[in-house]
Amino acid sequence: MRSVGTAIARSQAPPLSRPTGAGAQGFVRREGVRLLVDDQPYRFVGGNMWYAAYLGVDAPYGDRARLGRELDALAAMGVTNVRVVASSEEGPLKNSIKPGFRGPGKDYNRTLLAGLDYALAEMGKRGIRAVLYLTTFWEWSGGMMTYLSYVNGGNYLNMNDPAHPWPAFANFNAQFYGNRAAMDLYRDWIRTVVGRTNGVTGKPYADDPTIMAWQLSNEPRPAGGDAVRPDTGLPPRSTTA
Repeated sequence: MRSVGTAIARSQAPPLSRPTGAGAQGFVRREGVRLLVDDQPYRFVGGNMWYAAYLGVDAPYGDRARLGRELDALAAMGVTNVRVVASSEEGPLKNSIKPGFRGPGKDYNRTLLAGLDYALAEMGKRGIRAVLYLTTFWEWSGGMMTYLSYVNGGNYLNMNDPAHPWPAFANFNAQFYGNRAAMDLYRDWIRTVVGRTNGVTGKPYADDPTIMAWQLSNEPRPAGGDAVRPDTGLPPRSTTA
């Protein structure tokens, strides 16, 4: 039996999709194990440009000129797809970025959301598509630990805290999946972003083919170490109540 990689290598695959400068023409869709655009195979070179929305803001911490230069450079190298953060949760964690897209309430950061609008509009001009991710397991952009701190009275662990070595952070963080209040806040955010209309293009996010996919979380884990139940692969019930 040939491996998938061998089969692809031996097939006469069409070339990678290239930036056209005319914007995304159609939605990427899945058919079986293939990605298609307008019934043609969609193959791409991708990169991680998590900070695109931050560069896109009209504020002192933004840099729209740099965003344009970097997108031009990526397009010139043949990159047609980048992954972009579409959520960062501001809170008490020592190593998380600030400002965030959101805090514990619904007073969302409209400046950062407008930065995301601008970044997507600039990507669309260059025929570059986006994968938008909506939270993270890790603390660098707030993530699940910050959601838990919003609803549990402010309790949290910092990653790499010598007083709480691995896998304490991961085990604590796994409470997120079973915490109804934290999940409700997270789902509210998803509804806000997916239901948003781009203030630059006037196009609803849900109707914008520049957005290839939504990533529910960056690098989610069930827990760490022996905290995973062997029967289900989920955290212990005691940590998800």
